[in-house]
Amino acid sequence: MRIALAAAVLLIVSDAGAQTLTECGASDGYAYYFSGRLVPPDKSGWQKDGIDGGRIILNKVNGELDLLIKDATGSTRSVKQDGGKIFPRKTTFDLIALTVFYEVGTDTTEEYVFQLDNRGDGTVVSTLVRPAGTRVSKMSLMTARCRGPR
Repeated sequence: MRIALAAAVLLIVSDAGAQTLTECGASDGYAYYFSGRLVPPDKSGWQKDGIDGGRIILNKVNGELDLLIKDATGSTRSVKQDGGKIFPRKTTFDLIALTVFYEVGTDTTEEYVFQLDNRGDGTVVSTLVRPAGTRVSKMSLMTARCRGPR
């Protein structure tokens, strides 16, 4: 496992060109919807959630990490092009952890923790926190299977 982590770290810190490190498919999990705005009190609380056609792609572009995310609406966005700042976190146990903060005004934060082998295969666990400033306030926890480039 330490070899896998070393390989993943090497992929992140080397090669200045665009490179896909892993691509993750449909997400599955739960979300807690807070009542208010578009969510009436009887619809708040824990709900099974997921994105059947979703994708999370971990890329390294010009030496920096970026995430391409295909969301529930079917649109794909780059975290960086969408105004997000990605902060890699020091981790152990062969994990790659990233925190994403978006520009002031959205107040959305995301966490991604990838556990990948040396081929980029594995799992991602992600959280999203969308507070009261948006139309639907929620916090979600999702998982998805990942596959490295072939």
